[in-house]
Amino acid sequence: MPYTPRVCSYCHEKMAENEFKCKSCGNLVTTKTVQPEQPHMIENDELILDRYSIVLLVLMTLFLPPVAMTIGGVMLFSDNTYKQDSGKLLVTGAFVVMVILTIILFAVSGTLTINI
Repeated sequence: MPYTPRVCSYCHEKMAENEFKCKSCGNLVTTKTVQPEQPHMIENDELILDRYSIVLLVLMTLFLPPVAMTIGGVMLFSDNTYKQDSGKLLVTGAFVVMVILTIILFAVSGTLTINI
């Protein structure tokens, strides 16, 4: 009988013949499988935000709060929980920055006076 390599059915990594649990993803593989001939699609092929994108979003929140609030509002309606959490942070951060900028604007213009 020819040797058929054991391949994880989830992440498609090669496994030893006597392994039943994939070292890469932890998926249990009970039967020997052969790699598919056609390219496969990964179920969760959603890209997460890298560090560069996070830094850009933070800078945008500080300097352009209405734009950050809009983008965060759109991200809130995503099915991906990571994007939803990022959207919550953007909306909250943009709201806080807008409140602080409003207080500074009123304090500088002389409209807001605080007597102690």
